[in-house]
Amino acid sequence: MVRWGMVIDLDKCTACQACVVACKAENNVPIGSEAEQAAGRQISWMDLVVKNVDGRVSMLPRPCMHCDSPPCV
Repeated sequence: MVRWGMVIDLDKCTACQACVVACKAENNVPIGSEAEQAAGRQISWMDLVVKNVDGRVSMLPRPCMHCDSPPCV
């Protein structure tokens, strides 16, 4: 059985969120209005998590892992 992996180089991440937009475009996920986002109804398979350690802010991409039995659905 073939297994695939993906590596994200965090040193090259500039927090432009192009990966989030590309994921939504590739997977035909609606962007959603501000009201839907505030109500927690936005579908997101790719997200950027803000990490703040001792005043140093970094972004951590959190992609969907495409689990067989996903706990998020």
